[in-house]
Amino acid sequence: MAKRRTNKEWQTLFEQYQSSHLSQRVFCERNGLSLSTFYAKRQQLQTTESANIGGFVRAEVIEKTTRYQVAQAPVANMTLSINDVELSIPQGTPVAYLAELIGVLS
Repeated sequence: MAKRRTNKEWQTLFEQYQSSHLSQRVFCERNGLSLSTFYAKRQQLQTTESANIGGFVRAEVIEKTTRYQVAQAPVANMTLSINDVELSIPQGTPVAYLAELIGVLS
């Protein structure tokens, strides 16, 4: 019967594999591992690690207004003119925010 390993034990094996500079097949043969299990567990742990890295941005609600964090620097600005007010807005500003802003300025 195959030995059950914890994720930490698998992670240690993957680190040993990386530093061994051996092919997966040779590393598995030398360590008594099934090549298919080695590959599947490696994919599973990589997928789990990727899922733990969230792609969400923290938003903070302040008086019915949402503060947006821009993930990348704006490339160019837009100029919004309403009545006697001129406002320079970063390109890529969310439409919902612009609509709310126009509503408040009108």
